[in-house]
Amino acid sequence: FEEVRCLIVCRGPIRLEAMQTFESMGASYGILLSEKDSIVYPQTLAPELRWIGKRNGRVHHISDYMGTSREEKHLRIGEILGICSNHRYTHLFAGYGFMAEDADFVQAVEDAGIGFVGPSARVIRKAGSKDEAKQLARRLGVSVTPGEDRICSLTLIRKAGEEPNERFQQWIREHKLPIAEDLQGKSLEDQADELIRAAASIQLDLISIPEIQQETRTRLEKLWKEFPGRRIRLKHVGGGGGKGQRVITRSEESDDAVMEVLLESKATGPGDNKNFLIEVNIENTRHNEIQLLGNGSWCVELGGRDCSLQMHEQKLQEVSLTAEMLEEAIQQYQQSGKIQQAKVLKKDLEMLRSMSTQAEAFGEALELDSASTFECIVEDDSHFFMEVNTRIQVEHRITEMVYGLEFRNPENPKDSFVCDSLVEAMLLIACHGSKLPRPERILRNASSVEARINATNAALRPHGGGLLRYWSEPGPDELRDDQGIGLRNPDTGLLQAYQLAGAYDSNVALSITHGFSRRESLEKLAEVLRTMEVRGVDLQLNTNFHYGLIHWILGQDAMLRPNTRFVQSYLALAGELSKLSRRVNLELAWSRMMQQTKAEIGIEASSILLQKKSLLLRPISVLLKDPHRLMGWLAPREPRRWDHQGGKFRMLRNPFEIISELYHYLRLEPHPDASPVEQIWEDDQKILLNGLDFYEQLKQSLGSPDIEWLELQKILEPSELHSSQKDNNKSIKPQVQIPPELQDDSSLWEIIQTSHKGFQIGM
Repeated sequence: FEEVRCLIVCRGPIRLEAMQTFESMGASYGILLSEKDSIVYPQTLAPELRWIGKRNGRVHHISDYMGTSREEKHLRIGEILGICSNHRYTHLFAGYGFMAEDADFVQAVEDAGIGFVGPSARVIRKAGSKDEAKQLARRLGVSVTPGEDRICSLTLIRKAGEEPNERFQQWIREHKLPIAEDLQGKSLEDQADELIRAAASIQLDLISIPEIQQETRTRLEKLWKEFPGRRIRLKHVGGGGGKGQRVITRSEESDDAVMEVLLESKATGPGDNKNFLIEVNIENTRHNEIQLLGNGSWCVELGGRDCSLQMHEQKLQEVSLTAEMLEEAIQQYQQSGKIQQAKVLKKDLEMLRSMSTQAEAFGEALELDSASTFECIVEDDSHFFMEVNTRIQVEHRITEMVYGLEFRNPENPKDSFVCDSLVEAMLLIACHGSKLPRPERILRNASSVEARINATNAALRPHGGGLLRYWSEPGPDELRDDQGIGLRNPDTGLLQAYQLAGAYDSNVALSITHGFSRRESLEKLAEVLRTMEVRGVDLQLNTNFHYGLIHWILGQDAMLRPNTRFVQSYLALAGELSKLSRRVNLELAWSRMMQQTKAEIGIEASSILLQKKSLLLRPISVLLKDPHRLMGWLAPREPRRWDHQGGKFRMLRNPFEIISELYHYLRLEPHPDASPVEQIWEDDQKILLNGLDFYEQLKQSLGSPDIEWLELQKILEPSELHSSQKDNNKSIKPQVQIPPELQDDSSLWEIIQTSHKGFQIGM
C-alpha cells in the first residue's frame, strides 16, 4: 500500500485508529483539522497530532468539517477536493462522521478520481437513504415497522391533483427538469420520486414545507386509525445518531415536529432532501444491529451487537451478539436448572440467525462494497428492519474483538491472510475490491463489550470545559480509543493536559474488553473502570455511571436484555437513591451507636468501637456521595452479602469480608502510587487484616475452611442466636462440631468467643 495516500476527513476516536491502521499497512495519510479542533479553544489542539511526526503537508486546516447549509457544504467539498488535488491524495476516509453517508460528497470524491474508503455513492443512495432502504427491505421480504416512507412523493401526487401524469409532464417542461428516461410504466410514487430528484439537482423544490406538513397530518390520521393510541416517530431519511427525529402523540404536534426534523437535518433549503419516515413507534424495544462487509459481489455478516443501553438515542454501552456466546450461555443455563432463561436465549439465538440471514441478503441485493450496518429494533421475539448505516459504526471495535476475516487464495488454499480490523478491510476493498475472494469468518472471542466514556455529569448531561491532566494507561484487558489524549511525551513520559471543550460532542474515548462469555467481558470492563484513574480540573466523566451499571447488570444477570428505556429508569432509581443517601447523617448515626454500645456492653466496648470509626465511615461516606457506585454496590451478587426479610436485616457473610470487598470496590485498598486520601489508612488496614486473619485461622482450626458465616455464628454465639436466624433455620444446632482440643480447653474457647465479640462490635 506504499502508493496509497489517504486523506482522513473525520474526527473522534476513529481518526487516530485510521492513522495507526494505515501506517501499519504502509500507506501514508493526512488529516483535516477544523478551527474548533485547533485555535478556538485553549488547550484543545487535536490530540491526534501527537502521533504525527512531520506535520508539513499532512495537516490541513479548514474552518469546519461540514457547513451549516447546503451552500457551505458544497464550498467545503470544494475545499477538500482541492486539498486532495494539491497534495496528491489517492484515497479519502470519512470514518463515521456525517460526510461518510453524504451521497453528494462521496459522488464528488468519486468524480474527482479519488478512491473513497467506504460505501460508494451508489450504495449510499440506495440504502443510506432510509426511505429507499425500507423499500428494498420490503421487496426482499424483510420485516419492517408499519408506516410511510415516501411522504414527499405522496405530497407531490396530492398536489398534482386528479390528472397527476399530465401535471408531472407539465412540471418537467416548465422547469426543464433533467429527466432522461420515459416515466410511463412506472408507479405514481416512482414518477414523483424522479421529479423530486431531478428538481433537487437544479436546487428547486416542487413542494413546500407547509404542503409536506399538511400531507403528514393526513397520513398520521390514517396511521392512528389503524394503530390507536400509539406514538408516531418522524425520522429524516438522512439522519442518524438520534438526530433529525421526533416522536409525537397528537396531530397538533405534527407541524412543529416536521419543521424540527428538517431544521435538525439541515434540509430546509431549495433542493434539500426533505423526505422523512413516518413510523409507528415501537415502545418496548431493544436495538440490535448486524455488521456487514462486502466488495460488490459478495457480502458477509460478522455477527451482531446489542446497543440498547442508550440515552437520548445516543448509545452508552454496546455488547456483541454471537451465536457462539449464546449457545454456550444456553448450555450453562440448562446445566444449572435455569430452564426458562435458556428458552429466552434460544429465541434470541433464532432471532440473531434470522437477522443475520436477512442482513446478508440485503447486502447482496444492495451490492454492498464496503462496511455497513443492518439495524433492527426488537420487540419481544420479533425484529423489524430499521435502517442501514452506510458507514463504519462507533462500536465497530466489539465486532473486531469477536470475529476476524481470513482471505484465502482460491487457486492456492495455503495462501491466505487474516484481517482483524474493519478499517483495514475497508482500505483493502477500496484498493483491491473485485480481486478479493469472499472471506471466511473466524472466531477470535465469543464476547466483547464497549463503554463510551463521555464528558457528562452524574445525570448524563454534557459537561464540557474540564481540563484533563492525568489518565492512567490501559491495562492488558483494555483496548482504549482515546483520540490520542493518553499519548505520553516520548521524552518525559508525561501526559499533556487536554481541555474537553465539547465543541462537537461529549464522547472522549471508547473502552473495550473481550472474553469467552458476556460475564467475563463485563467483569473485565468493571475491573478496567475500577482501576482507571482520571484527574483534572472541573472534569466530569461518566466512568462511575458505567462502573455502577455494569455491577448492577452482573448482579441481575450478565445476559440481561435491557430495552432502550432502561437507562432512564436506572437513572431515576439512582436519583431516588441519591435523595435518600443525602438524608443520612453518618456522624449522628455513629454517635448513637457509640452511646448504645456503651450502655448495653460497656465502656471498653465503646472504646473498641471508636477504633473502627474511620475504617467503617470512610468507605461508606464515599459510597453515599456517588449514587452510581452506590447502585452497583447494592446490586445483589453471589454469594449474597445480606438479606432483608420481614423488616429484619441479616448479614449472610462475615462483615469483615464485606468491608474488605467495599474497600476493593472503591479502590481504597493499599496501592503504592496513591495518596493517603485515596487508600485505606494504615491503622484501619491493621484492624481489617487482623479481623480477616482471625476468622481465617479459626475456620482452619475448625477443619472447615469453607464454612458459611451463619454456621460459624451458631458455633460462636450459641446462646445469642438472633431471632431472625431462629426463624430461618429449622435446627439451630451447628453442623460443624468444635474440635476436641478446643472443646477441652474452655479458657481458650472463651478467648476465641470474646475475640469474636470484640471484632464484631459495630460491624
